[in-house]
Amino acid sequence: MFALSGATQASWMSRLPPVLEQTQADFVRFGAALLMLGLGTLTAMLLTGAACERFGSRRVLTFGFVVTLASLPAIALSRSTPVLALTLLVMGLGSGVWDAGMNVQGHAVESRLDKHLMSRFHGWWSVGSMAGAGLGLAAARFAVPLLPHLVTVGALTAGLCALSLRTFGEAKDLRSARSRHQQRWPVRRLLPIGTLIFCGAVVEGAAGDWLAVFLHQERGLSHTGAALGYTLFVSAMAAGRLFAERPHRRAGATGVVRSGAIAAALSIALVVFADAGSWAFIGALGWGIGICWVFPAALSAAGNAATSSAVAAMTAVGYSASIFGPLGMGWLAHATGLAAAMLTLLPLALVVALLASALAGADAGE
Repeated sequence: MFALSGATQASWMSRLPPVLEQTQADFVRFGAALLMLGLGTLTAMLLTGAACERFGSRRVLTFGFVVTLASLPAIALSRSTPVLALTLLVMGLGSGVWDAGMNVQGHAVESRLDKHLMSRFHGWWSVGSMAGAGLGLAAARFAVPLLPHLVTVGALTAGLCALSLRTFGEAKDLRSARSRHQQRWPVRRLLPIGTLIFCGAVVEGAAGDWLAVFLHQERGLSHTGAALGYTLFVSAMAAGRLFAERPHRRAGATGVVRSGAIAAALSIALVVFADAGSWAFIGALGWGIGICWVFPAALSAAGNAATSSAVAAMTAVGYSASIFGPLGMGWLAHATGLAAAMLTLLPLALVVALLASALAGADAGE
């Protein structure tokens, strides 16, 4: 489900240029339409945890992927900005339920197996997103119209999602054996976890929004070189998450996240201050491998500290950072320059390192 979510999102977002052309929107109206996607997603994430506890994660996930995939052909058929905005709002509601629901289910699985698996699940999301982007690139390269492309993606993904859901248990039963006091959210425990997630998500998301731009405009790399830098970051993120189980077993969530956040801070500084492109590429790798463990480990800690609603809520916190982080970075870049804006990520990474002790219960079974 993680890989399919990533593939679906990347596949349609890689075709944004033809969507922009067919709606004939300017950048302001198109940006407003995309904001509706974010608002729908964030709203759904905040409600998904309670829905999983009441109806079970299988039913909730089914609702999420059906709404999301049904929205794909509607995007291809949108010919005006208001129609596109409404379609993206509906898609956001579906994808928010899908994303938060799969995190709830992921925590249920790792709790049953008594080992950390959330990082691996998110690694598969990264793999899926790379595959979806590649499919979108191929569709654009061979001039495949938007409608058949998205209908095909939706049909294939629906079939694979249905097969995946047949293996799912129900996360709503997971908490029956837990002590009664855990059914209430321990705010003092979740507040530092939420702060850590927000800061880590801003540091992670900044690479997606600004790394390639920085390498091209500030370091003078070609478009190909800038794309390579971002590809190295994404690849490091995926690899780090796929093979995170052994580091977690040896160092624990606190040790892994703290050392990773420090490595990310040093790598960001290397990207900003290095003159040679090769050093910037090394920095991009370190940035990805350093920050990749934060979000999955924090979700595990939130789930172990409280109910599945906390996992969904912390997912929403991370997603909100992906909305507001780019806005803040853009404003800072306009006011102070992109290099100075990138340096503001350093204290955020250090906050993650300082708050890593809040993840002491992220390892399953603790």
